[in-house]
Amino acid sequence: MSDFVHKLKVFLGVSEDYEDEGHIDRIPAKADDDIRPLRRERSKTKRQVAEQHTQGKPALIGIAGGQVFQAKMFILEPRAFEDVREYVGHLKARRSLILRLHMVDKREAQRIVDFMSGTTFALEGNMRKLGDTIFCFTPASVGIEGDLESDFFEMMRKESE
Repeated sequence: MSDFVHKLKVFLGVSEDYEDEGHIDRIPAKADDDIRPLRRERSKTKRQVAEQHTQGKPALIGIAGGQVFQAKMFILEPRAFEDVREYVGHLKARRSLILRLHMVDKREAQRIVDFMSGTTFALEGNMRKLGDTIFCFTPASVGIEGDLESDFFEMMRKESE
């Protein structure tokens, strides 16, 4: 029975199973000339990392957490109000949208603009009217600056003259 208890203690690591014969094994020491200091590579600066990623590639935008994504803008022409669900998914995924509403009737276009405006507001995004039937919706990470509507109409007037 005591042999079983001893083996159990050895298995659990409570007791060691060795015989001390009174001799010590000597390990030869390594020569000091084998010891060299470790070299540490100089860490890259943020600028070096950014330059490395952008050489020969389209403009990339870095965000918190080290993630990098390519900004995209989608130009969409809804045919019905039901298409809006897909567009909300784009906004949630931080993609900018330009909606051309000339393919739907005026009442349906108003519903789409109202819904997209509410969604954009809830996501703290931005919205801008670019023309009679053209609207831009962007996520919170993308700002819209300038008076785009008046610039657009001025350009159209100059072309018609």
